[in-house]
Amino acid sequence: MNIRIETISKLEELFKKKNWEIINDSASFSSTFNRFCSRLSLFDEEKQDLLIALSYRFWNVGINDFQNYFCIAVNKIPELKNYSSILIAPLKKPSITSPKSSDMIWYYLKSYSDFTYEDFGKKLFFTADWKQVSELLLNNSHLLVLVDDFIGTGETAIETIEELKLLKVLSEKSDFKIISFLAQEVGLKNIFDKYGNITACCEVLKKGISDFYVGKDLERNLHLMLEMEKAIKVKADYKLGYGNSESLVAFSQRSANNTFPVFWLEKTNKLAPFKR
Repeated sequence: MNIRIETISKLEELFKKKNWEIINDSASFSSTFNRFCSRLSLFDEEKQDLLIALSYRFWNVGINDFQNYFCIAVNKIPELKNYSSILIAPLKKPSITSPKSSDMIWYYLKSYSDFTYEDFGKKLFFTADWKQVSELLLNNSHLLVLVDDFIGTGETAIETIEELKLLKVLSEKSDFKIISFLAQEVGLKNIFDKYGNITACCEVLKKGISDFYVGKDLERNLHLMLEMEKAIKVKADYKLGYGNSESLVAFSQRSANNTFPVFWLEKTNKLAPFKR
């Protein structure tokens, strides 16, 4: 299906507003702009308009933003000054050996040396050694901070905490917090219901459709999204994003699986703007 010139103009307006680079020549077919055009071309004008409208709320966080997001989030921990040291570890179950996004975040923050201008800078201690963490946490002057880029349903955070408790890395007396750059409201609620107020993040996000539309508009837009997902054959587990999260989030051009799959699911010759 071809894209009308009016739709291309709307897409260009979106990219300018979001400060996303527009590269649309044929030699750069893999550019985000061209990938977006490829995805829009699969749908009729009504669905195209919905995707563009949703994209105004899309968060595409670059690696250069990580340090700033971390500082904003960690400064939201009010009792920070009470601790002599802050242990920073990736939010990841010890039983998982494959790399996760939290590992990348942790390595990046660890390699960033200039935290000295922040109040907490000299207190930071980066470790991925759970034995060391468990020993240090015996002293209640230490705070464990588990870091990740995104909280969707909260499932990963809850499973990680439970495994750390099972392995006795965390005890009932251990002080710990979770820091995430971005977080879905529903995920924060799931964590709060189980552990209380242990999370800090830079931005709290609502569901992309369900929390922004009401009545017939809500019904229509959910129907349009499900029609698009049917067209690109989205698996049941990922409909409306994993856990029905309805997220609009990518990090360094890579979408979270909680994001609407129409933004990331690729099939043969069907490119997506922010692939996984």
